[in-house]
Amino acid sequence: MKVKIKAPATTANLGSGFDIFGAALTIYNEFEAEYFPNAEGKNKAKFVLKGEGRKTLPKGEKNLVWQSMKETFKILGCEGKYDLKNVGITIKTGIPLSGGIGSSASAIVGGISLANALCANKLDKSGIAELAVKIEGHPDNVVPAVFGGLCICAKDESGHGTIVHLPVPKLKIVLCVPSFELRTKRSRQILPKHFELKDVVFNASRTAILAAAFCSGDYTLLKKGMEDKIHQPYRGKMIPAMESVMQAALSAGAYGSYLSGSGPTIAALSSSKKAGEVQKSMIKTWKKESVCAKSYILDFDKKGAVEIK
Repeated sequence: MKVKIKAPATTANLGSGFDIFGAALTIYNEFEAEYFPNAEGKNKAKFVLKGEGRKTLPKGEKNLVWQSMKETFKILGCEGKYDLKNVGITIKTGIPLSGGIGSSASAIVGGISLANALCANKLDKSGIAELAVKIEGHPDNVVPAVFGGLCICAKDESGHGTIVHLPVPKLKIVLCVPSFELRTKRSRQILPKHFELKDVVFNASRTAILAAAFCSGDYTLLKKGMEDKIHQPYRGKMIPAMESVMQAALSAGAYGSYLSGSGPTIAALSSSKKAGEVQKSMIKTWKKESVCAKSYILDFDKKGAVEIK
């Protein structure tokens, strides 16, 4: 038995919507699991890495995909049936690692989806998302990786979540992924434990404007809606010329620009017509700081994680 899953990259926060907003993007990781019921001692089950992570990601028990599969097997009552002796895993990573565009979320959702498919798809998408949030700890990347599109995510104290699906904008997403890494753990540690009331009110107002921009289709509101005082000013201290790159995107015609997830990727939303100029301007600005960057012009993914037949 062989199953294949494709899970998208994601961009989170979108400026003011810290741990709240997330969107799926048209760049993907692909995951494959093959079950060998009589594989004991025959070395049929191999762990294969391809693409971006072939030299850096761990194989076997320490791999996040397999850890997510194990957790899913446990919940679905299939824990004793599947292990690395009888399940071959192939991971093809197309999403840049440690860039703030959901590579770990894709791995978690991909692993859950693989295990779920091997166990006769007992979980629906809501069940997959709930388990993914439990593993990841916050919803803004894993939820759009499951459902696709643009999502508002809220989690209560018991861990249960509320998901609101916003209209998917007909805009391009320009990503500028620098050559240096910024670990999510470090990027979270730098944030203050407490904020001044005026900064909280500032972000609340901008988050409301951000939601209004997407719901109304008035994308001229995005620049204001993406302003932030909760996480970007602090993370910017670890990212050379972050503000300059964001301003370059705006000056080139982007509707809004922001730090994607925990960074260091910087994203901008623009019309199709202006996306190329926005991309050139962002790359040029970082180049002045001697920072090399990969860049992508993407659409919003609308399907989320899917099984490839």
